[in-house]
This record gives sequence, C-alpha cells and structure tokens, in this order.
Amino acid sequence: MSTPDKRDAADIRRALLERKVRQRVAEKAERERIVPVPRTGKMAIAEQQRFLWFLHQMVAGAPVYNVPFAMRLRGPLDVPALSKALRGIVTRHESLRTRFGDEHGVPFQTVDPPPETWDLPVTDGTEESVQDWIDGQVREEFDLRNHPPYRFALLRLGPEEHVLSIVWHHIVIDGWSSRQFAEELTARYTDPDGSEFPELTLQPADFAAWQRLWLLSDGPAKQIDYWHSAVDGMEPLEWRTDRQRPSAPTGAGRIHETRLPDDLARKIRDMAQAEGVSLLALTMAGYQVLLNRYTGQQDIALGSVLSGRTRSEVEPMMGFFANTVVVRGNLEGDPVFRDLVHAANDNILEAMANQDVPFGRLVEELKPERLPGRNPLVAHLFTLLPEPMIARWRLPGVEVEMLTPQPETTRFDITFQINDLPDGGLGVWIEYSSELFDHERIEQLVEHFSTVMADALSRPDARASSLDIMPDSEYLRVLTAWNPEPGERDERLLHELFAARVAEAPDAVAMRFAGEDLTYAQLDERSSRLAHALVEEFKVTPGRVVGVLLERGFDLPAAELGVLKAGGAWLPLDPQYPAERLAYQLGDADVAAVVTTSDLADRLPAEVERILLDSDTLDGRPVSPPSVQVAQEDTAYVIYTSGSTGTPKGVMVPHRAVVNFCTTFQRMFSVTPDDRILQFSNPAFDVSVSDVFSTLTAGGTIVGAPRSELLDPEALQGLLARERVTMVDIPPAVLGLLDPSELDALRVCFIGMEPFGPDLVNRWSKPGREFHNGYGPTEATVTCVDYLCPPEPLEGTPPIGRAMANQRAYVLDKGLRPVPVGVPGELYMAGAGLAVGYLGRPDQTAEKFLPDPFATTPGERMYATGDLVRWNGDGNLEFLGRVDRQVKLRGLRVELGEIEHAIESFDGVRQCVVTVRDAGTPSAWLAAYVVGDVEPDELREFLSGRLPLHMVPTDYVRLDQLPLTSTGKVDHGKLPDPRPDGGAGQAELTTETQRRVADIWQSLLSLDPGSVGAQDNFFLLGGNSLQVTQMISRVRDAFQVTLDPRRLFSYPLLSQFAAQIDDAQHALLGEDEVAKLEAQVADLPEEEVDRLLKESS
Repeated sequence: MSTPDKRDAADIRRALLERKVRQRVAEKAERERIVPVPRTGKMAIAEQQRFLWFLHQMVAGAPVYNVPFAMRLRGPLDVPALSKALRGIVTRHESLRTRFGDEHGVPFQTVDPPPETWDLPVTDGTEESVQDWIDGQVREEFDLRNHPPYRFALLRLGPEEHVLSIVWHHIVIDGWSSRQFAEELTARYTDPDGSEFPELTLQPADFAAWQRLWLLSDGPAKQIDYWHSAVDGMEPLEWRTDRQRPSAPTGAGRIHETRLPDDLARKIRDMAQAEGVSLLALTMAGYQVLLNRYTGQQDIALGSVLSGRTRSEVEPMMGFFANTVVVRGNLEGDPVFRDLVHAANDNILEAMANQDVPFGRLVEELKPERLPGRNPLVAHLFTLLPEPMIARWRLPGVEVEMLTPQPETTRFDITFQINDLPDGGLGVWIEYSSELFDHERIEQLVEHFSTVMADALSRPDARASSLDIMPDSEYLRVLTAWNPEPGERDERLLHELFAARVAEAPDAVAMRFAGEDLTYAQLDERSSRLAHALVEEFKVTPGRVVGVLLERGFDLPAAELGVLKAGGAWLPLDPQYPAERLAYQLGDADVAAVVTTSDLADRLPAEVERILLDSDTLDGRPVSPPSVQVAQEDTAYVIYTSGSTGTPKGVMVPHRAVVNFCTTFQRMFSVTPDDRILQFSNPAFDVSVSDVFSTLTAGGTIVGAPRSELLDPEALQGLLARERVTMVDIPPAVLGLLDPSELDALRVCFIGMEPFGPDLVNRWSKPGREFHNGYGPTEATVTCVDYLCPPEPLEGTPPIGRAMANQRAYVLDKGLRPVPVGVPGELYMAGAGLAVGYLGRPDQTAEKFLPDPFATTPGERMYATGDLVRWNGDGNLEFLGRVDRQVKLRGLRVELGEIEHAIESFDGVRQCVVTVRDAGTPSAWLAAYVVGDVEPDELREFLSGRLPLHMVPTDYVRLDQLPLTSTGKVDHGKLPDPRPDGGAGQAELTTETQRRVADIWQSLLSLDPGSVGAQDNFFLLGGNSLQVTQMISRVRDAFQVTLDPRRLFSYPLLSQFAAQIDDAQHALLGEDEVAKLEAQVADLPEEEVDRLLKESS
C-alpha cells in the first residue's frame, strides 16, 4: 500500500481546513441571521429609532421629524386606484402600521394589523388654498403613541387637477425607503394587487430584535474602538451664526434648494472619475475648505448620512435604517486640494466600514460633552443623495410635478446635501436652522461653495489656503465698495488749523473751566510763549517728545499747543499714575523736558528737565509762534498704551493723522463755533485729543471741570445742564448713570470706548439728537470707524459702522485674506489715520504695521488691531470682541464680549462685565458683574434662552457701579470676588423637592449619594440627551407631573428644575387648592412644626 507523499498530506489538511472554515462561517451566519420574532405586544425598537424617539420628545409640539412630499397631479387621476395602492403599501410594510410608546423612559413599538378598509382623504380646494393646505399637512405633529406614523391626503382642484400630500414621521422612513415607496406606488397604481411585490418575510421589528442581540455581543467592539480613535480630540465646529444660539431650540428651520451650474457639475464628475474618488468625497473636501476659511479651524468634523443597510435582508424593508457617521477633515499644514480629496475619500470609506453602530449608541459610548441647543458630536451634516436613491414619483397617465414643501423645521444647524440628479446635474438641498441663520447667509453659502469648487477644480494642486471662496463681486464689495472713496486731505499742521480759528474769532471762548473763560487769543498767546521757551531753552526740534504733566484746566490745551508750535510732540502724563510708571514713560520717550506746575514737579525723576507754568518762566516771551519747519509726517503726540507683554509702548501719531481726524470729525458732526464740547477723557487717553482739538479746530468751546466733578454722576449731570453742553464723548459705564431727560442742549452722544447694549441707545436717543457708536485704537488715531444709530429703537447691540474719511477697514483671516460677509476676522485699518509706529520699537512696529497688500499706492501700510469683527449685510462692521479675549471653557471657545452683549440686552441692565474665574483649571467658571435693577435668577433664565449653556455665567454679582480706571474703562482688578468664602462648595438642598430630584439624578447618573448640590448642572454632572427622557419619566413617577423634556435644557440647575416641578404641581392643583394647603400649613402649631423638622432631619 502506497503512502501519500508530503504534498498530498498538505492538500488533505488544506481541504479539511477549508471545510471546517466553511462550516464555522455557516454556523456563524446562522447565528447572526435575522429571523422573525413573535408579534406579541410591546417590542424593542431599533437603536436609530430609539435616538429619534428621544429627539421627538425633546421637540414635542413641533413637526421637526416630519418627512414631507407634495406633488401636483395633472390629468385623469384614478382616485380609487390611488387609494388602493396606498392601502396595499401600508399592508405590506409593518413600519407604516407601527405605534410607539415608552415605559419608564424606555421606548417600545407595537404593530397594528393591516387596515381592512381605508380610503384616501379627499378635500376640495382652490388654487389659492394649495400652499396653506400643504403647510397644514406638513406641520401637523404626529401622535406616535396612538396613531400611525403617516398621513396621506388629496386636494382636488378640478376634475383633472389634484395635489397629493404624503407625510411620514422620520422614525419609519429614510431616503432609501422613500424611493421604495415611490416605485411601489407607481406599480400598484396600475396593478392594485402588487404582484411585483411579494409578502415580506422580515420586517423592521425583526431587525430591531436582531440588532439588540448584536449590540449585546462582541460584534460592535471593534467598530466602537474605531470611533473612539476617530473622534479623539475632536472639537465642535464653531461657526458664528447670525443670531444667538438658544439653549432650548424650537427646531424652526427652512429649506433652500438650487442647482449647481451644469458646467461645474460636469467638471466635478470628471475629476471624481479621474481621481477614482466618490462625488461625496470630492464635494466634501471643497466644503471642508470653505468651513476652514469660515471658522479658522484646522479640524473640520462633519456628519454624513449613510444608508445603514449593510445586510441584504433589510434591503426590501421600508423603515428607518439610515445612520449618521462622523467624517473629519484635517487642514493642518495647508494641504493641496487633491490630497484633501483623497483623505476625505479614505475617511468616508473608513466610516462606511464602521457604520453598523448606531449614532445614538456612539453618543452613549463616546460621552461627548452634551450642550443644550447643540446636537451631540456634530451639528453640521454634509451628505450626498445618490441617483439610485432619489425617489421618482410617477403615475401612469398623469403628469407629476414635484412641489417643495416648507416644513419650517430642521434637525441640525445645517444639512448640506448634494443630489446626484438623473440628468447628470448636481442639485443642492439645504435644510437649515432659521433660529441661527438668515436666508441670505444660506444663499451666500451656496455661492461660496460653487466658487471654491470651481477654483479647486481648475487648480487641484493648489494649497487649500489659496483657493478663492468669494466671487469677484463680493470681494470688491468688502474691500472697496464698503470703504469710503479717497477724498481731499487738509495739508496743514494741527496747530495751523487752530491758528486759522484764532484769526477768525480771537475773542471767542476757547475753553470754559470752573466758571471761567479763556478766549482763543489768550490761548494762542499762552501757547506761543511756551513754544518759545521750549525752543530756546530745551532745544526742542521737530518730532522731539515733550512731556505734559498737568491737572485739568486752561494750562493743559495751552501746553499741548505750545509743544506743537515748537515743532515737538506732546506726551500726556496722568498725575494719578504711580511714580514708577511716569518715570518709565519719561525715560522710554527720552523727553526733552516736562511741562508741569510746582505742585506736581516732585513726582518727576530728579534728572528730568522741567518747565513750570506757575513760575515766571514765560513772562516776556513773544506772543507769536516761533518759526519752525514741521512736516505733516512729523509726530504730533505720543500716547502710551498697554502692551500685550505688560510693557506700555508709545504710539507716535503724526500731524497727517490727527488733522485728518479733526477735519473729518468737523464734517461728520457739523461742528460749529456754537458747539460746547465736554472735555471728559483723561488727558493720557487719546479720546482727549478729540475733546480738545476737534473743538479748537472747529472754533467751538471746550467745557472742562476738575476730575472729581467729572467722576461724580450728580455733579457731571449738573455740569452738562448748566453749561448747555452740545456734544459728549463719554464711556457707556458713565453715560448710563446720567439722566438724558434734563439735557435738552445735547445734540450728539458719542460712545467709542467699550461695547454697550440697546437700552443705553434707546434711553438717550430722541429727535434732534444723534447717537454714534465709534471705534478706534490709538494706532489709528482716536476714531477710525463710526456708526450713526437709527432714530427708531434698537433691538440688539449696534454695529460700529464703516471707516471714516480717507481710511480703509479690512476684515482678514490669519492668512491676511479678506473674509466674506458674516464671517469673523481681525480688523485691519489703513489710510490717513495710521500712526507712525511705536516709539523706539521697530520690531513691534513691523509686527503690527504691515504692508497693505490691497493699496493702490506703493508703500502704504495697514494696522492689525487685534479686534474681532465681521461685516453685516448692510456693510457695517460688527464688533465681536478682542481676539485675545477668546477663552476656552471645557474645550469650547467663548467670546466674553458676546456674553456681555447678551446681558446688556436684558431690561434693566445698565452695564456689565464678564470675567473667567479660576482660568486655566478644569473648574473654571464665568462670573457676571451687573449694574442695574435685575434679579440674578431672572437674568440667568433670560440668558439660558439666548446663549449656549457653557456661555451662561455661573455667578452674578450686583454692583451699584462698575469700578473704573482713570481713563473711564472697567478696572478688572477691583471687581469683587464672586465667592468671597472661597470656592463654590456644594450648594445645600433646601427643599424636599430638591432632595428627591437629587436622589433621581444620583441614581440615574450613577453618582455617589449626597454628591449633588442645588446649583449642580445636570449636563455637567454627566447627563446626556438620551437620559433626559428617562429622568422625566422618573420625575413623573415620583411627583405625578409630566414635564416637557425641554424644561431641563432651559433650567439645567437642580434648584431651577426642582422649582419647575413645584410650579407644575401647583398648576395641576390650581391656585385655590394651593392657597388652602398653604393656610393649613400656616396654622400648624410650632411644636408640630418642630416635630416634623426633627423627623425630616
């Protein structure tokens, strides 16, 4: 007998192994096969449906998850056949006969038997009633507990003119299913028995039972591990919206539908085919570039919807199987577009390979921070509806015209969907939150998407940062059309403008101080004498810095004018400054001398030269100015500003800039010699230049007063009324303390230091009085941007306006590219108002004063302000805060100015400031300091409806007034500690309701007993959206009241939520019954109350 050789033995072993593998695979497949389950009562629902069920509860009363189709039918319609066809579909598909409920917050489904009889509801109507009728069908909420999840109806306009409405709840339908429905309806219309469609052996309930077992097995582990890795470190997309994000959104939305240009669609298809990538990957890469430019973020995370039908058994089913996955795009390093496309393609393929774990389960597994008003993980969807999945609605013998219903709801912030159309074109279908975005913004989004795709296709190897996102028309609008045309500039020097006014009216009053007057001639003589002293004794030459250390009064403008006439640049010094700061500025500026008085001279370093105005130094000097050659580019004054490094730096402002400002100011505000302008600002602050020189160069009168009088609201009010002041430039914190009703002479209010709310404008505006919101860093000379508030009441914070004459405002991203309308960017100023730079700091000057790439004249510069702004649709700039005032709380970017604006829009708030406490620690929180007659709980509730939860301050401190610096700004260092006892501690539970709610939260969130306090936040304790319905169910069992789940998003603190339960119980009983119970409690003897207290403790 022969022995098999080694090769034969190997073949036998291989064959045996293959047989065993096939057998094991068959056994595994049998175990994993979807099998029918008994239809006995309450059955589990699929995970996709469970998540949607929760979301449905969250928007109770709003048809957010209605999926509508509407079509106009022209021709001889067989209504009985249509009715029978629809009935046949409902009979075949259990999903359309399913009702949904829950027990203790856990949802279930029950399947009803097929309808024995059913006729399509038909209503007679007119052409004018069509839209209202469709809207009524689309916007009616489904009662999923008691009624089927569909609604079919027919509007009869005439014998051969009808409108068919088909509405489902999303919990039983997806894009795949709508195509199936359309195909089956077409076939059954002529074949009522549906011979093409055999009875289904498996239904969605069978899939749900299988999925439940699969999720309990080891099957999902690998995919869950993938998603843990895929979303690690992912940050939410911070796209600044047109309106504040509500913490409890209503789901209000709109649909915008259009079509990409056919030539662009063809090029997209050609490149996708040439690169071997999907249409979804190519278009998503373009969208990622666009969002990168909108937000400045390198990590762009988007949701995308996949069919979820990875098993062949579910393909014939009609139901909700679609699943949302996360696709991230990494633009770090500025990749070329072609590489970005292939990366997107790879990421999409990875997501498709791991799409079996439902999105809701991923949210539970990944535990992202759940913020009210935001979808978990992703709030923006980008998806593609493939041509085979587009529903084709046809009825033989009838012309079908699809209509576009407007459900006025949305599920995400934005869903941007590309439709792969049968004719080869590409459609764009966008569902967006109308609570967040204006329709114009969405139209702009499509235009920008088309622009970036067209440029990327023409230059696929270009860097993402170089791709155009704005069409030429918008580019020109934000760069030139919304900036003023260059005008003629006055070529004189600043003191020459003053000299012209002296010549016109020498006896006019130049300044009134403490009840005394100084004429233009007297001021001219004083300043000329000083100029001679500076030139003769201190050898002052053009551009040489001279310090001015004086209290308010006649000497101050005389000293500044004297320095100018000598050819020097004045450096204003605040007598209130510490000696160290004065010494630093004097040394840094290398002053030739300091103009001061004997009572202030001892504040100067001994080595500094000085000229004392209260001595006889000026006696006998000439009263005409010395002959000095000064150019417009020579420095007129130096003002020190706080530096980001903590070291003040001197800004050198030339005559050219300040003359342009003064002449512009005079034209804009129609300043005449009759005007009396308050000198409020600290002399060391650049607004004082406006107070003094905008007045003197126009021939008006400066109205001054001692510092103590200006900072006393009552005294300031009297000064303005007594002196009949016509124009003021006062910080909002001070203006808010004054009464406008007694200041009839006041015709211009100018605010240009800090942001403020509409209440201030509405209080001060009246016919004949202008209210201006101005903006300007010292480096752009006092004010460079201005907005005239309209006479009608404002509803929000006013914008800061547009650039003033001979200046230009650019809003640029980090790559110095102009940003579109509505997109935040840093403000850069250019034009005649720019300073020379920083005194003695060429490196910092070069860092902040950059070559202007948009200038028509070579050598022009632009200044990087460090302020965050955006263009609105009217071409006005909106101030959003400092770039360096953006902070991060729990991984999310927070703009403190945005919170302050929201607070200031609350009735009764006069001023406020928001700070971060314990910054840089995991326990960091926001504290709001508020001046006004407001209750913290009411303000917190107001903000909860307008800001995301993480932007609602935790602590509120009421102040009589905000502490101010000597320049009128808020002194942050003097704000009191909001928690003087040190730390938050744990707020005591003070009511029985609070204690019972705490028990529920601790049990539901698996927290230690006694670990929850009255001021704890459900979501910050770890609660997520899916647990809200369970919590509401437990509250219903414990308190016998049913609360809208959205209440928890509006009132997430335990004390707030417990109060909602108390209110609901009182409402259930009625006021009379509650009053009786209160009376019974009030009548209890004290010993009984003591006994009950002992028992409760």
